[in-house]
Amino acid sequence: MTSQQRPLYFCVGPQSSGSTLISWCFLQRRDMDGILDADNDIFAEVPRQLRAPLPWIKTTISSFRFCEQLAYYQDAGWTVHPLLVCRDVRAVYASLRTKSYGRNGTTAEDPPLRLRLRRFREDWELFRAKGWPILQYERFLQQPEDELRAACAGLGLPWDEAMLTWPKPAHEIFDTRHGNEHFRQSCGGNLRQSLRPSAPPLEALDIPGGELAWLESEFAEYNRVNGYPAHVRLRSHGADPAAVAVPTFAVTRRYKWTMHQKPLTYLLYKIGLMSKAG
Repeated sequence: MTSQQRPLYFCVGPQSSGSTLISWCFLQRRDMDGILDADNDIFAEVPRQLRAPLPWIKTTISSFRFCEQLAYYQDAGWTVHPLLVCRDVRAVYASLRTKSYGRNGTTAEDPPLRLRLRRFREDWELFRAKGWPILQYERFLQQPEDELRAACAGLGLPWDEAMLTWPKPAHEIFDTRHGNEHFRQSCGGNLRQSLRPSAPPLEALDIPGGELAWLESEFAEYNRVNGYPAHVRLRSHGADPAAVAVPTFAVTRRYKWTMHQKPLTYLLYKIGLMSKAG
């Protein structure tokens, strides 16, 4: 069967949205195999040699918007069936600030955090306009089976109990190389054992005051539609409500690659004799 005749099930969400856990549930299906968590700055190659008939790819909205990825796979002849995972962007932003992949950079590989979230908002608007399935992570934590069943229905898939029981070991899935550390630490023998329904209250999140104001303004409609609070009063940043996180080249992987290509410059920087600005 050629790609022109095959469907591709494609899941996206912002980084730190919980989408890896959703991806693992779908890859447990008997009719599905593919990529647990693709690189966000590369168009993943659709696996050709799978253990199941339906190919699956999960990636995040960062270097590319979903609509750009959709066009890429459609150009290659695939019929894309999309699923979007959404989460309160304040929790997403706070989580990204603690992750290595949350570099607030200025390159295509490590774009500014605001740009990544703008891309997600635009894709969310596209999903709503098209009527494509959207899975809300917070509801999933409280009612996992209901949310997974609704996502399957939206994708035109029959229900498979394996999405809850997780019978497949990792070696029976085509590609599980990636996946964030939190997922690997919390992944148990089945979905129920792996869920952590409780989360820090939004008020306790570590977000600069100016970034919080931007998030609540930029995502006002998103918060309203999804039932998230319009405003949150943070406990830790009341003293400087205008504080912002400025993207810099110095935090990016491209800067590190450049420094490694200039060993003396990198050494001087490491021992403190040269600033990151060079």
